Amino acid sequence: MPIELAIALPVALWIALRLALPAGPYEMDHGNGSAKGTFFPLLILYSAFGYFVGVLGLYGASWTFRYTGNLWVCGVFLVAALCSLLFNWLLVFFYESYLHGRYLGVVIVKETGVLVQNFGPSNYTINKYALILSLGFSSVALLIAGVVLLALEVGR
Repeated sequence: MPIELAIALPVALWIALRLALPAGPYEMDHGNGSAKGTFFPLLILYSAFGYFVGVLGLYGASWTFRYTGNLWVCGVFLVAALCSLLFNWLLVFFYESYLHGRYLGVVIVKETGVLVQNFGPSNYTINKYALILSLGFSSVALLIAGVVLLALEVGR
């Protein structure tokens, strides 16, 4: 039963966020794309946090399986680790596709010789934003739920 709820949490959260958030497209860099690369420090922090949650989820799953043998709690930890790894992979993938679609290059204006940045449309949509949020929040919530379920299992 907890594994099914753990799998349903990111889906339900994505649907709720998709309906609650305003329509996009969204900018990943500040200033309508004029500040290229401003999301990159946040990407590093988000990735480190996501990998940390993933490692904790895998550690919790292995510890639970080894010492208690409870596959339900082990599954919750594994789904938390999977959500955090999907969060990291998709965040990097969406940011790279955003950079390639948003910043098309530099154009030289022949009359003045001025370099002008050529901007394309933002392809970071509400669906992508809601998916990233749902995977990130689900991984943390499932890790906490796994710890609580493990404490209840050990306390029996």
